[in-house]
Amino acid sequence: MRKIILLIFGFLWIVIGNAQYTVLYNFNYPAYNKNFVMPSLTLVGNKLYGMTTLGGSLGYGSIFSIDTNGNGYKTILNFNDTNGAEPYGSLTLYRGKLFGMTYRGNHNYYRDGNIFSIDTDGNNFKDLYDFEPIIAWGPTGSLFISGNVMYGMTTEGGPTYDYGAVFRIDTDGKDFRVLVNFNGSNGSYPYGDLTLSGNKLFGMTSDYFGNGDIFSIDTNGAEYKDLLEFSGTMGSLPFGDLRLSGNILYGMTSLGGVYDHGCVFAIDTNGSNYKNLLNFNWANGAGPYGSLVLSKGILYGMTYSAGYTYGYGNVFSIDTNGNSYTDMFDFNNTDGANPGGTLTLSGNILFGMTSAGGAYGHGVIFKIDSNSTLAVNEPKSNQCLIIIFPNPSNGLFTLSLSNINARPDEPFGREKCTIEIYNVMGQKVLTQILRSSQNDKVMDLSNQPNGVYFYRVLKEDGSIIGEGKVVIEK
Repeated sequence: MRKIILLIFGFLWIVIGNAQYTVLYNFNYPAYNKNFVMPSLTLVGNKLYGMTTLGGSLGYGSIFSIDTNGNGYKTILNFNDTNGAEPYGSLTLYRGKLFGMTYRGNHNYYRDGNIFSIDTDGNNFKDLYDFEPIIAWGPTGSLFISGNVMYGMTTEGGPTYDYGAVFRIDTDGKDFRVLVNFNGSNGSYPYGDLTLSGNKLFGMTSDYFGNGDIFSIDTNGAEYKDLLEFSGTMGSLPFGDLRLSGNILYGMTSLGGVYDHGCVFAIDTNGSNYKNLLNFNWANGAGPYGSLVLSKGILYGMTYSAGYTYGYGNVFSIDTNGNSYTDMFDFNNTDGANPGGTLTLSGNILFGMTSAGGAYGHGVIFKIDSNSTLAVNEPKSNQCLIIIFPNPSNGLFTLSLSNINARPDEPFGREKCTIEIYNVMGQKVLTQILRSSQNDKVMDLSNQPNGVYFYRVLKEDGSIIGEGKVVIEK
């Protein structure tokens, strides 16, 4: 794979000479509900295991496997309502078996989901536990296994409030216990997974009087603590789980933040030092409905919609300090659209799924090389939101600036700006002046060849307001 490494604007940009993104499989049937929450992939050797919330021979969802090179797609179980239906979480590998949960279906009258185990070849399916509404029901996350105990959450159920629960159960299906029933004041409707550190479980709920919260609880059900209540600009409605590194937890919210398109955050395990590492602003993504992957100080994630180029979501990375944001890949619908769940990392390769797009419009399984990305730098401040439309274009496009969160002592609207555009060789191909009375500028690159170009917007003092990429496709 050929790489061109450029030092532009004082930052390192990496441009890939050929595609680093590969579609491994196109779903040719409706595989996922369009409700944002969807399973992730589980890696076992050279195979990926996953679940679909729809489809299968009876339409209740399925469990499948596929080789990491995209060959050998195989349905190893079809849910039939009695053995479960509509799985929204992911599979967990433990002692050679896959453990998971379904949101609906089971043997009892209520059909409110179950916990199951199955061999990786599809044999020996076992229904370990059937949920009931008065206890807990409707799990959408995955199981965390420690020793011979599994921990998980349900989005609904409980003897009084019906706001969901945290539970534990042995891996043989015995000794099911509810550790906490959410009651609204201590959180409600959790959609992600639990994270274990020592004897503490950490998790999030999506609705704490409208925004959600972060909590901790001992594995025996004692010492429940509300670590943080989300409050709009700090983030709102998390749909994923937390990643732990040392004493710091990393996560995402689907809404809230400065632009109300979600954010990436960090918080200490004691609930202190909350920090927004990244505010999604539509141009760099919007609505992450999954979790982060952490490797060597870099966080990887996906957004469901928007993105610098096409608007169908993206794959991104950012370091744990909130620096070095990279838009790794923008989905264009043909190669997938609206990704959900969480990426799976193996070496330098990230695997994931989309809920739509692809050859049949029903989503794809994909892989992307984390070492082979097109870097796009995040604007240096929250003063201005920069939007390019259309992008891609035939060379004629509009660069639009919105005066977002401008400082009163330095109002952006009273300054003229310089727009510079460079090709991949680092050569400046266009310079335009945006007057103080203007918000939009029509740019003309129609005399340039097809390809990727980089823009930067400068204030009068030479400081950079923002940077990004534009694509020409004639």
